[in-house]
Amino acid sequence: ESGLEVVSNFQNNISTFDIQRGDVVVQDSTTGLVCFTCIFVEGSQSLGCSIEYLCTRTEYNGQLNITRPLGSQNVTKCIDGIYVCDYNISFYDIEHDGVISNQPAYQLIQHSIDGLSSSIMSSSSLSSSPSLSSSSLSQTSMTMSST
Repeated sequence: ESGLEVVSNFQNNISTFDIQRGDVVVQDSTTGLVCFTCIFVEGSQSLGCSIEYLCTRTEYNGQLNITRPLGSQNVTKCIDGIYVCDYNISFYDIEHDGVISNQPAYQLIQHSIDGLSSSIMSSSSLSSSPSLSSSSLSQTSMTMSST
């Protein structure tokens, strides 16, 4: 016995997803302007990403699809009208054939967003589309019901 012990901290995480990471940044809490970013692996053939967000305290939720120029490493789109809440946010690949993956590539759980006042959210029931601050956003939807 040689006494040699090999210890490795290397973890081999193999993923078939094109999205490497997702980020969310509040740009203006007065208007609830929030920017979503999808960061893709190098060489990705994905057409873009689909993002779903769900407030963990209410039924307020939304979804947006972001298309990207082939070869760009990341895409960011901003929308306003997002309310203060802790959100579960899921980022999905939009495959090269236009199909949205049925499994999230990346998730943010209980992600706190400092957006519009929650008093506005609790006083009404609405179904609307938030305003877009970018023209290449192909689809956005948002719904909210007070309970």
